[in-house]
Amino acid sequence: MTAVANQGTRIRALHREPQESQRDFTVLLDVLSRPGRVRRLDAPEFAPTAAVAACGLGDVEVPTLVLAEDGDPWVEAVHAATGAPRATAAKARAVVALRPLADEDLRSLPRGDALNPELGARIFAQVESLAEGEHPADDALVLALTGPGVRKENRLTVRGLSRDTVTALVEANSSFPLGVDTFLAARDGSVAGLPRTTRVRVVADGGS
Repeated sequence: MTAVANQGTRIRALHREPQESQRDFTVLLDVLSRPGRVRRLDAPEFAPTAAVAACGLGDVEVPTLVLAEDGDPWVEAVHAATGAPRATAAKARAVVALRPLADEDLRSLPRGDALNPELGARIFAQVESLAEGEHPADDALVLALTGPGVRKENRLTVRGLSRDTVTALVEANSSFPLGVDTFLAARDGSVAGLPRTTRVRVVADGGS
């Protein structure tokens, strides 16, 4: 990732004007309604795509948790760009995972309740790369996706996501309508959606 001169540059990179937010919303809604589809956000190349996506949908009323390595300056930039309040994992409505998303992260997040399933967290997870279809590689997972929005079965190849995280995501979404909606966001601006309604299984794991 290209070095960024200062925090002001980071905040400007994440700030979304209304027209940009509308474009982001359209792209993110499309990938969430059609699991396995990959589209691209118009994001600065030096900014984490997960943060750009979250800022496109975030606002001052959405409690947000940013998961990152200690000292990562993008944490402050996300909150400054959106005005979103900081939240613990148990209270977060939006989660921006700038480090690899771990299975324990998922187990701590709200999943909504029977009367208010929409209170489940929305996750924006940074990964290395995304590709529609099956493209086995030494460091990639191939996911088989079924459920609403999928005619039969779609496959999605992801680098930068672990099998344990997928297992925890499946568990988080095992009691529909409770669960979490997840956006995977790659370095090149590509995004894909894994809604709580999607059944996910790993069919190839290049890391095992």
